[in-house]
Amino acid sequence: MLSRLVPPALSLALVVSSGCSGSVPAEPETTRRSLDMGLGDFPAESDLAILLGTQDAPVLDGTALDDRGNPLLPRAWVDEVDRSFYDTDVEDAVSLENRYEEWRLVSVRVVPCAPLGLTPDSSIDDLCWPTVRLVWQPVLEDFQLVWGPWVDYYADDRAIHAIYPLDPRGPEGELRQRDTRDAVTDHLKNGGSPTTLSTDTLERFRRERTSTARWLLEETLNLRDADLIMGSWSGFDLRPELLDTDDRASRFADRLATFLATTAPNRNLAELTAFSLPEGRNPAGSDIWVFVAFDGNEGRPVLRDLDVIGRESGDVLVTIGPAQTVGVGIEDPAVEEALLDSPELQDSVIVTAEQIQTLGPAIADPYSFGVPNTPCASCHRLNNDLRFNFHALSGFETDDIFVSPRVVNDVARDISWTQAHL
Repeated sequence: MLSRLVPPALSLALVVSSGCSGSVPAEPETTRRSLDMGLGDFPAESDLAILLGTQDAPVLDGTALDDRGNPLLPRAWVDEVDRSFYDTDVEDAVSLENRYEEWRLVSVRVVPCAPLGLTPDSSIDDLCWPTVRLVWQPVLEDFQLVWGPWVDYYADDRAIHAIYPLDPRGPEGELRQRDTRDAVTDHLKNGGSPTTLSTDTLERFRRERTSTARWLLEETLNLRDADLIMGSWSGFDLRPELLDTDDRASRFADRLATFLATTAPNRNLAELTAFSLPEGRNPAGSDIWVFVAFDGNEGRPVLRDLDVIGRESGDVLVTIGPAQTVGVGIEDPAVEEALLDSPELQDSVIVTAEQIQTLGPAIADPYSFGVPNTPCASCHRLNNDLRFNFHALSGFETDDIFVSPRVVNDVARDISWTQAHL
């Protein structure tokens, strides 16, 4: 594979991306494309699941800047994640085993319309909103494995996911106020029924949702290298621009940095989640992973309790607390206790290999399970080939990127939604 080390500096009006010091950024491409051009293969899987990899030089690290000059992954966020694990089995492993400089962007999910409701029956293809999701992971270079060999790159068994709903956009891409979006989002997050939203609110929401999704998808389309042939972005693989020349990879990195500056600014952070194993880099031996979640709080993450919402009842089935601790075939004690008295929860939790087969297809289906309807670990257990790989869209040790069945199905929904609505 060709190197994917990128030039470091665009002006603050664009974004600063990471890479070797002193490089001159490539000239920006000036020819923009529109959805009206009728590109038959857009969006494809690699447009909406942008895999940057962990087994080569980083494409972007956390110091890349948003449109106000803030790092996309501030050191303060990593420190907050580290502190959230202190009272768990992970303790201080995040700061002990990883430096801030090792955190890199490993994947991007472009979601034309992410469901807003708490349950699958909350009109997920109508009451949804354009969103970008970033996955960060610490990757060590020139690292000696615990069993002896040296490797060029080692993806540590921890990750941070950051979720950014877009600011509303008008028909010409102009920014709009968030009032309608926030009103619908708050109504659904508080358990409100879609049927009780007023007709006027719904009409305004749908107009802004569609124009915002169109703006996001046109920005996504313009990440493509114009010289690559149609079909290059099909399937789940490393972004094709990164598999070509260093110059092509560098230009893509600049475009991606500019794209994220406006679609994933700190102030739009809605939710941040993270997981880690304890110190030692021995997943099969330690057999412990801890999941935590934060409210975005406009870029100042605040740790929150983890809840599971019934996909049929809409009720809180269990409040796990500020951390979920699991192992292979072991659930968090709070979940184990709640399982005894809740048939609905029993049908919503994966613990054993057998349940991956019986419940996995439903939990991987966005029309059957929303994200709030199962514990964090259940979605991350869907890999049946290697039970102690909890990664959904990130690397695992010397493996580049694992793509969860849930991600595959979510992307299929995203493509169908785009074809139906735009």
